[in-house]
Amino acid sequence: MGVIRGVLQEELDNSQKIAARYKEEVAKLKGALVKKKVGNKYYYYLAVRDGKKVRFIYKGAASEAKRKEYEENKKKLRQYKVLIKKAQEQIKFLGRALRGKEAV
Repeated sequence: MGVIRGVLQEELDNSQKIAARYKEEVAKLKGALVKKKVGNKYYYYLAVRDGKKVRFIYKGAASEAKRKEYEENKKKLRQYKVLIKKAQEQIKFLGRALRGKEAV
């Protein structure tokens, strides 16, 4: 195995570990706070995906701190999704690079 091939393999392993770690973090950030108007009042629900269905769990009148917490989680979720996509692109690229033939 050449030096470059070894470096590429190491980078591929690291990228796979990073992608797995990002996916674990996304799994921790379950649900989004949704505001629904019923009559003249607003109620908050936690929207959680259960397979292909989206379940809404009643949370009542959420405090300002709780709403900010869910907004922060929503921002983190978007960031993690971008990072996961970049990591998957890198994994795909490195996988293709490693499949190439070695110079004779």
